[in-house]
Parts: sequence; structure tokens; C-alpha cells
Amino acid sequence: MKKFLFYFTSIVIIIFLEILFSKFSVFGIFFIIFIGLYRGSYSGCTVGFFIGLIEGVFFATTFGALSFSYSIIGYLSGRLPKRIDEENPLAQISIIFFGVVISDSINIIIEVLFTGIPGIFSIIWLIIPVIISPVFFLIFKKWWMLWFNRLDVER
Repeated sequence: MKKFLFYFTSIVIIIFLEILFSKFSVFGIFFIIFIGLYRGSYSGCTVGFFIGLIEGVFFATTFGALSFSYSIIGYLSGRLPKRIDEENPLAQISIIFFGVVISDSINIIIEVLFTGIPGIFSIIWLIIPVIISPVFFLIFKKWWMLWFNRLDVER
């Protein structure tokens, strides 16, 4: 029950931040990748689906595109901890960058397939949020430690 409350509270806060700072809407992806790296592919995929579903209501032109792409990002980031050091800031920056690029690419492909309207893919808007992503990882770790005693990487 405590994990459910943690995830529910976290998702509500992230959706609020996404709406408040809609220009830089990468907080959800940051959290999805964090959960995927530290809690595994199942948790990352599940959290990605729910954040994408809720964000899809507010931001996406094609319903379900964000939940699909965020689920894939959560699953893929959950498969990475065996191969990388998730505490390394350079690894965090590169994982976030590739996660955002893959997620945006999937969203554009789905929107073109179902609506015929090509989306906008801009890496310029991602540079600053991706560079400061280790700060968000530190905030998410502190947030997890506030709820639970320890943060174990599920391998």
C-alpha cells in the first residue's frame, strides 16, 4: 500500500509540474527512467504507461501515443541496470537524452500513422533539461528515501 501511495503521489506531482512547465515537459520521462533504472522494467513500464496515459489526455493529439512510448522507455530503461552504472551522472545524461529522443521518435511515428500530421522534433528544447537531469535523479532518490528506508537496484 505504501508503494501505491508513493507512485500515486509522485505521478500527481509530476503531472502538476508537466502542466505548470509545459514548455519543458520532460519531468515524466525523468521519473520513468529513474524508476526503470532503480526498480526494474516492470515498474518502469507500469509507471510509464500511467504517466503517458494522463499526459496524453492533456498534451497528445493521438490518444495512447504517449502511454505507448513511455511504456517502451520505462521497459528499456529497466533492462539497462545490468549493463551500466546508474549513479554516474554522464550515464544519466546519456540515458535521458536517448530516452527522450526515442520517445519523441515513437510519438512522431504514431501521430503520422494515425493523423497524417507530422509532429515537431526539436533537440534544442532538450539540451538544458537533459544536462540538469542528474539533479532530478538526486531529487527522486531523496523523494524515494523519504518514503522508504533504502533504494535497492533490482537486478
